[in-house]
Amino acid sequence: MSPRRSISTGDNVGIRYEQHINQLLKNKGFQPKTIISAGATDSPNGFVNHQSIQFPIEIKKDLSADFAQIELNWDINKRFYYSKRSKNNEFISILSKEKFLDEINTRWKGVPRKFAKNVLTTNDRHRDLDEFPDIKREIAANLIEQFYNLKSPPIYYIQIGGYGFFYMGKDIAGLGAPRLIGKGILRARVKTRNSRKNQYGFLVAIKLRSLKPSTHDIEEKNGRAFPFK
Repeated sequence: MSPRRSISTGDNVGIRYEQHINQLLKNKGFQPKTIISAGATDSPNGFVNHQSIQFPIEIKKDLSADFAQIELNWDINKRFYYSKRSKNNEFISILSKEKFLDEINTRWKGVPRKFAKNVLTTNDRHRDLDEFPDIKREIAANLIEQFYNLKSPPIYYIQIGGYGFFYMGKDIAGLGAPRLIGKGILRARVKTRNSRKNQYGFLVAIKLRSLKPSTHDIEEKNGRAFPFK
């Protein structure tokens, strides 16, 4: 079997979808024109001005996106562990209750080249991709809610392409949109960030596996109502 290789995807479609949603909000007067998409950062993907209150929202292009992720580090004594550089340490404690890290260290037994070498080559990256295959476990979607509710500032709303607009945990603005309820997956993986520079990392992410479409949608597709008035 040939080694697994990273796939070049060009421009990030997730970032383009964020920009599209933010532009729709600007066009309707619910977002300042100075707001820009967060892209691949820990900042909120967008903000909404609604009834004199500004609050952040999360934006995902579809269910294939990672809805929350925590970086993994490694050393010879502890093996894999959650990075202390995480900006959401409360979520690490939630993940610890799932004991997913125990499963990772049981199944990922080798020494990752990512943490064993100072200078990484393309072969090192490909070797780690092959030696550390994905680990998945089904979970309830409320872990996704907890992740975003614990952020600073907390995020209580999310727009998902093809599914619409949902609240997470609390409908703090009384919008009447449905709650995010579905089946999720905890996933440990090796993720390539820049194949040309051999930049990659080990991380745990949450993905949504299934979700009932919302009655509300910033894109107003399939007759769904715009969330804000």
